[in-house]
Amino acid sequence: MPSVLWILFDGGGDRPVGGKTAFHTAFKPAIDYLTSLGSCGIMDPISPGVRPGSDTAHLSLFGYDPYRYYTGRGAFEALGADVELKPGDVAFRTNLATVDEGGVVIDRRAGRYISPDEARAVEELMYRIGREAEKFGVEVFYRSTVEHRGVLVLRGAVSHRVGDTDPHKVGAPLLKSTPLDDSREAAKTAEVVNWLTERFRELARELEINKARQREGRPPINAILLRGGGYMPKIEPIREKYGVKAAAIAGVALIRGVARAVGIETHTAPGLVGTKDDVFDEAVRRAVELMSSYQLVFLHVKGTDSTSHDSDFAGKVSVIERFDKTLSSHLDKLLDHYVVVTSDHATPVLVREHTGEPVPLLLYGPDVVQDDVAKFSELTCWRGALGRVRGIDIMPTLASYLGTSEKFGE
Repeated sequence: MPSVLWILFDGGGDRPVGGKTAFHTAFKPAIDYLTSLGSCGIMDPISPGVRPGSDTAHLSLFGYDPYRYYTGRGAFEALGADVELKPGDVAFRTNLATVDEGGVVIDRRAGRYISPDEARAVEELMYRIGREAEKFGVEVFYRSTVEHRGVLVLRGAVSHRVGDTDPHKVGAPLLKSTPLDDSREAAKTAEVVNWLTERFRELARELEINKARQREGRPPINAILLRGGGYMPKIEPIREKYGVKAAAIAGVALIRGVARAVGIETHTAPGLVGTKDDVFDEAVRRAVELMSSYQLVFLHVKGTDSTSHDSDFAGKVSVIERFDKTLSSHLDKLLDHYVVVTSDHATPVLVREHTGEPVPLLLYGPDVVQDDVAKFSELTCWRGALGRVRGIDIMPTLASYLGTSEKFGE
């Protein structure tokens, strides 16, 4: 029986630079071969013009309306980082960052690369701060994930109804978290978040890792940005909703968390940790291997988004080409199956942030209509047979091809 390999280039969509995008520029014979034999289109991850977060986009792609199921990014990040969430817990997505003496953000990612020793030092600092936070009657848990990213969990009489401290841009000051409703829990949570933010700045000055980073000419880790506070929603598993047994391979905690939240089993692969320098050999081999046990295997490629945020066009092209080179050695094993290639959102290299335009979409399969598009890119896929679809349309379409969907009516 055929299965689906779903390849997702995070932030892969783009706007033309000199008339070309990274997908159009990249030498990717394997993907373009499948393109020449399949159907193409363009996809609005949520709806036209909506700038998706990676969390809401993946919910939509997995077939769940984000307007109904989204409760904040932090909960998915925690789940993907193997942090147990109890009822009532509030989780935040975090960035380690660099600010000046006045609290103005200089670098939202503190140079992006955080070594394992630096991550451990930050976790130790957060443990100390967590002990001090007990005076508020709140427990604090922190875990580093990939690069500058991490997750913070608050447990106690807390609420997710508070504002972010992350200004989401450089040159702006750290924000004060404010309660978004009149509850005592929201007021307490905002108080703890603001105290924690200031305490981190105070104690970060003592960190030996920052003294070493200064000697090396690297930006210090002297701030922690919180955003996306949320709790775990109740979600019908994908196997019940679409009749599909699914697996995901991802190096990013957030994506693993969204997958787990909807009942997709998560797997890891050496070399796939969620950076622009990922090595794809084992990830692709493992994905193809899993297709014998699962009806759908989702493979997440983070590097296209990281390079976009860094405004690195050549780096984005390189990620696509390196992945395609790996995929080419497994191409013969895929021709009797279905293959989907797309992105969760556009991150144009000249904008360096998520934008709301559609992204290219490919659906290959032995019984899929073949259109006349032979190159996978934003400049070509709009001419394909699939037309313009929404992210939430993908899972019902795949379930129909797999024969697992329920008939509507008699």
